[in-house]
Amino acid sequence: MKPHTARRVVITGMGVISPLGCTVNLFWHLLSRGESAVKPITSFDTSPFHACLAAEVRDFDPEDFLHRKQARRMGRATQFAVASAMMAVRDSGLDLERENRASIGISIGTSIGGMKEAFEFHDAAKRNAYERVNPFTMGMTFPNAISSEVAIVLGLHGPCETYSIGCSSTANAMGRAYEWIKSGQSDLVVVGGTEAPLHPSVYAAMDAGRALAPDERGAIRNLPRPFDKTRCGMVLGEGAGCFILEDYEHARARGAKMHAELEGWGFTCDAYSMVKPAATGHEQQRAAQLALSTAHWFPEEVDYVNACGLGTMDLDALETQTVKQVLGSHAYRVPVSSFKSALGHAFAASGAFQVIGTALAMENQFIPPTLHLTNPDPACDLDYVALQGRPSRIGKALINSFGFGGKNVVLALSQVDVGVRVQSPLPTMEQLNFNHLAEVS
Repeated sequence: MKPHTARRVVITGMGVISPLGCTVNLFWHLLSRGESAVKPITSFDTSPFHACLAAEVRDFDPEDFLHRKQARRMGRATQFAVASAMMAVRDSGLDLERENRASIGISIGTSIGGMKEAFEFHDAAKRNAYERVNPFTMGMTFPNAISSEVAIVLGLHGPCETYSIGCSSTANAMGRAYEWIKSGQSDLVVVGGTEAPLHPSVYAAMDAGRALAPDERGAIRNLPRPFDKTRCGMVLGEGAGCFILEDYEHARARGAKMHAELEGWGFTCDAYSMVKPAATGHEQQRAAQLALSTAHWFPEEVDYVNACGLGTMDLDALETQTVKQVLGSHAYRVPVSSFKSALGHAFAASGAFQVIGTALAMENQFIPPTLHLTNPDPACDLDYVALQGRPSRIGKALINSFGFGGKNVVLALSQVDVGVRVQSPLPTMEQLNFNHLAEVS
């Protein structure tokens, strides 16, 4: 297929299922005002563990989106993905009946897929001596089921793939969809990431690996703390987010609203360890440089970095070093923030939250804060927008997604036509608060 390198790729629809709300407006309202979704877990007993906190999705009912029989055959991660995909299609204004369904692709990222249901089914089958096994087991647990169920619900017949490369799965799914559109293979792609890791066996594995921040049975609530000197690990989360990626000319022809433009991406691998990043940070830096190169940006054009910001000692320090190496002296003038401080680490879904939050940050010209950063680490000496969000001019942003196994993906996201757009005055805090309340109501 002849490549169409001049094609542009824009986001025309977004949907989210998150611990901070199950609509895009509510998600942005709570994220931008600095609310935290991290609370003691309610879905299982955490008494055997050193930690008890997580960011749970507490107000999601799959039957708000699906018939009961449909919902029952899906795992929780799949339900999240289908619901957020339906919201993204609605937000995009797409009339699928008028589109060529045979060419619309699906590109979904997940780290562990239906592992939660796999553990549950194993325990139930063992109790019953394997005499009664849920007939939907395979369809609920295979990662492939996620993209397949989205295709079934939306009736789409184009390329349909689930990517599983760890925490950076969603960013990878975005990059692959970007390539499909740039090459002319598709005009439209449903893209997203989903995760439902909150099961005692998953929690126990993370706890045994000393990856979770100890919280003294919930007594310590200012967790996680990305870039803080006292950061001590991650807090788990869950949820999903989906987008409609679309060829710019196709979107313009149908009068679609364009939330943001994906201008480039970079993908590298440390080839070092499953659980630790390479100490040099070289491959993280190369991923960011590839993103800048494919976007045709100079480092000085970057206005914001949405950080991976995991809240671990080694990765936060390396990410800081990466930003400084790639952006040079400009790094000290660029605001950086981590959404994981409010939403926990939802594996692949974190990448979806990053993209949605960054697109909304550009729309609102406002950066949500990095929470709980009260004790600055000398090794992390950038502007992390600590504790309180603030208005800021954002035309171009890098989104860092660094996953287990050393998979490094960086996305280059911008306002659509940022170079020719007339810059309006930044909103005041009072205007922002008023607008948020109006949207939520």
